[in-house]
Amino acid sequence: MKAFYQNTYALIEAIEECLEKRRLMPCLVLLYTGIDVFSSLERHRGEATKTAFTAWADSYLLKARPLPCTALELYAARCGVLHTFTSDSDLFQKGQVRQIFYAWGTADENELQECAAILQRTDCVAVHLRDLIDAFRDGLAAYLDELSQDDARQQVASKPAGMWLM
Repeated sequence: MKAFYQNTYALIEAIEECLEKRRLMPCLVLLYTGIDVFSSLERHRGEATKTAFTAWADSYLLKARPLPCTALELYAARCGVLHTFTSDSDLFQKGQVRQIFYAWGTADENELQECAAILQRTDCVAVHLRDLIDAFRDGLAAYLDELSQDDARQQVASKPAGMWLM
């Protein structure tokens, strides 16, 4: 479990360092990868990444801090960021989700959303990067707290976590 907590702490620290240094794309890559990693810990055999990701995001991230987007929109944003360094994804192209645009620093996501409305872009939603990071941190804390109180779930999660690199 030492590797589990060291890697968890290092991930959070790296996300914050990227944000502080204005390395926004690496920040998003680490953030979405983190959601992927923790959502995979209890994934059932054969369960799709999308299913595990959206279930974890609904259960922890979006409950910790409500955001103006859905878990599926976060998954689509994850696909865009991790695969192409863009906000584009197959789910967006098929009209199944809105595209996430990010405000950061002192920018106001509401102003970004207003700009989208002026341009008659109903296919996008603005999210502040700080809010997304805080939702992940708080959701992760809730997940880890819940996990620590359930021995059966700990055993399931410890298998993949036990394989983490150190």
